Amino acid sequence: MENYHITHEDDRWVLREEGDKRALLEALTREDILSETRDYMKLRTASVKIHNENGAVEEERRYPRDQDPRATGG
Repeated sequence: MENYHITHEDDRWVLREEGDKRALLEALTREDILSETRDYMKLRTASVKIHNENGAVEEERRYPRDQDPRATGG
């Protein structure tokens, strides 16, 4: 499973693969980066850690979404 991070940098939100300095996606708002990430992850099996503006991990989502433990009811 691949690991990705969404972080806030300067005045933008970015998605990066863990360990890679290159931004895969960029957006001005958190809502936009989440939407773009959802589309980007459609054909991937991955974990995305969503950081808040202070850098702390706020949430983790797994793709495809049926792999998310919260979606299984367990």
